[in-house]
Amino acid sequence: MLLENKYYQIKEMKMNQQEGIFRLRLLPDCDIYRGHFPGNPVCPGVCHIETIKECAMRLTGKKLSIASVKQCRFLAMAAPSICPEVNVTVGVCPVEEGFKVIARISEEAKVYVEFKGLMTV
Repeated sequence: MLLENKYYQIKEMKMNQQEGIFRLRLLPDCDIYRGHFPGNPVCPGVCHIETIKECAMRLTGKKLSIASVKQCRFLAMAAPSICPEVNVTVGVCPVEEGFKVIARISEEAKVYVEFKGLMTV
């Protein structure tokens, strides 16, 4: 499931071989928010994880799958009304199985999600 241009839009990207910083705009008219939750839309955790994966795919230039999650912490509630734009910072390290990925979704000093896991090609 690709969320780009449905759930979020990339406004800006800064990438090198091992790290990317993606400035995203959350799209409040996305159907996901109508069901999660009607009248009080918030960003679903699974969409945060998919967004991190899509940013990692853009960074590596490869189609990735999440093989394992070592740690995933949801630290604050995110919603288009609270944070219309967020930064997704993704670091990748090639390993035999694919890529170790460390990522965070944040806005200024507020961190919404921290992720550590393994993604495979």
